[in-house]
Amino acid sequence: MLPILIVDDDKDDQLLLATAFKENRIPNQLKFFNDGMELINYIDPLKLEHNKLPAFILLDLNMPRLNGLQVLKHMKEDILLRSIPIVILSTSQSISQIRECYKLGANCYIVKPDSFDSLMDISAQLYRFWTTVVTLPNKSRN
Repeated sequence: MLPILIVDDDKDDQLLLATAFKENRIPNQLKFFNDGMELINYIDPLKLEHNKLPAFILLDLNMPRLNGLQVLKHMKEDILLRSIPIVILSTSQSISQIRECYKLGANCYIVKPDSFDSLMDISAQLYRFWTTVVTLPNKSRN
């Protein structure tokens, strides 16, 4: 089963996401990264091993070292990584920032919910959509 990568520098948000995925009985391993640089250092060496690439990535925007927009740009410019679904999960509701994310190739933009129940719903829907509903070009990795 392919892992789900979560990139967020907020430890509380990491814990909430881990709890939501666990309570939804989502079987995929979750891998957490504190900033974009950690993710890039992890994923770049794996890009030739399609069976090790993630099911999808949840990406925050506001992070140190390498922010979400920089990560998104890097991933979508790389022919071996661009097919990985990237879901932006951010507190930002800025229309210009949302437009920029889609322009750079984000597959989805979700504003972080303000309740755990909403986060539970979102995590369940994300999992179902990206692992069972859609057909992706890299689906043969499964």
